[in-house]
Amino acid sequence: MSNARIQDVAAHAGVSLATITRVVNNREYVAPQTRERVQQSIKALGYVPNRMAKALKNSRTGIIGNVMPLVVGSIVNSMISQSLRNTAASYGLLVLPMYTEPDPAREEHLLQELVGRMVEGIIFTNSVRAGRNTIKEVISNNIPVIMVERPMDVTGVDKVVWDNIAGSTIAASHFFSQGHRSVGFIGRRLGAERDEQDRLEGFVGYYQKAGIKLREKNIRLASEYDIEYGYRAMKDIIAQGSKNRPSGCYITSDTLLCGALQCLYEAGIRVPEDLSIISHDNTYSAMCSPPITTVAIPYEEIGNTAISMFWERRQQNRHYDKTVTLSPFLVDRNSVLPRKP
Repeated sequence: MSNARIQDVAAHAGVSLATITRVVNNREYVAPQTRERVQQSIKALGYVPNRMAKALKNSRTGIIGNVMPLVVGSIVNSMISQSLRNTAASYGLLVLPMYTEPDPAREEHLLQELVGRMVEGIIFTNSVRAGRNTIKEVISNNIPVIMVERPMDVTGVDKVVWDNIAGSTIAASHFFSQGHRSVGFIGRRLGAERDEQDRLEGFVGYYQKAGIKLREKNIRLASEYDIEYGYRAMKDIIAQGSKNRPSGCYITSDTLLCGALQCLYEAGIRVPEDLSIISHDNTYSAMCSPPITTVAIPYEEIGNTAISMFWERRQQNRHYDKTVTLSPFLVDRNSVLPRKP
């Protein structure tokens, strides 16, 4: 790595230190010919700006911590993190992914580390393990906190969520429009958070309004969003035999979907000829064989919304809290065949 200093670049390009700073920070006007000469000098000397020194001087590091649970195979968290990084780059910011285990004390220690390392904001993806007092302490340090998907109700926190009831309703409506009256549901068991409850209520509620009560044996709730649990849930559904088996099934996670498809393959049940399927997430579903119709999470919007919330807090001094609810949408890959009601 080069040891070139800003003074060396200025001498090489024949300009002032102030001009070098304006070019490096891409601020204020610099004549095109001068800018090109400075950039050529930077390249020739291999100059790397000392951004940490700048951060210490201006109390601005341009770094946002992205705290998420360490879940092997959770591609949803990865997709959200990628969306955050893409949007942050357009603002000249850097997102630093940080993984935590399901231990409140460890997550609280991680937050203290992030504050000590001068991050400008913290975005939580998925569940938050740290206590309310720790979150309030972060906010008291003038660090914007945004929670994505499963927010905690704390004053001073901005929230980005998506409408899980609407997503499940979209799936149910698509099944219903194609003539499916006997349908199944595979999701995660209900807990303290609303997400799983909303996905179940949105799906079952649609059919209830249509005067149809779904069979309890066709509703399977797994312990976790895990391939093995998806396999087991589908095995329970098809164990009823072809006469009682539903004609369609909504699976609320692409991870569960992978296990369910493996079970169907081993049982010789074809998708969609024998069983129509809609999944949720739009991650693995596009790569399955066959590709599966899915309720898609608006990943790009998540990144745009969360980073803009940070920017409003940090640069525009917004002091009130915001919650933005995004809308899932259907991606039709023809894994639902029409069926006579």
